[in-house]
Amino acid sequence: MNRHDEMTHHHNEVERFRFFVLPNNVSGSVAIPLTLSPTPTTLASLTLRSDCRNTVLLSATVGWLAVTNGTGLARVDVLFRIWRGAPVTGALIFSADDSASSTADNSRVSSFSHVDTLLTRPFSYFLTAELPDAGSAATVIGPVTFTAIEFER
Repeated sequence: MNRHDEMTHHHNEVERFRFFVLPNNVSGSVAIPLTLSPTPTTLASLTLRSDCRNTVLLSATVGWLAVTNGTGLARVDVLFRIWRGAPVTGALIFSADDSASSTADNSRVSSFSHVDTLLTRPFSYFLTAELPDAGSAATVIGPVTFTAIEFER
């Protein structure tokens, strides 16, 4: 066996794959208005049922639109979060902020990934979005894709 063969025998195995996508996963397929912090809007959820402590790669893509609502705010921030267990009351394991102008080029596609090492089974993940700034407005318009790939450690 050569060195390359030895290395290929030590890779991780994919145990489980879960996903959430909109029924029509294209831009303009939904209109989900986002709420102000601290009340997030749940966009997707996934549940894994595993017997061992593995690693999970989570990925999300969300299409959204910054909306002019008469307040004069040109910049709209959206806070995306991934929770383990439940939104708000569960464990916050990831957060990212993205922004768009409500006056020009107001559509945005936000994509992000996170690696989680798990503690309990079964477990659920929730993808949420919210508006951190009062007076701002944004609407999720699609696509929404949320995936979990579990790797054996």
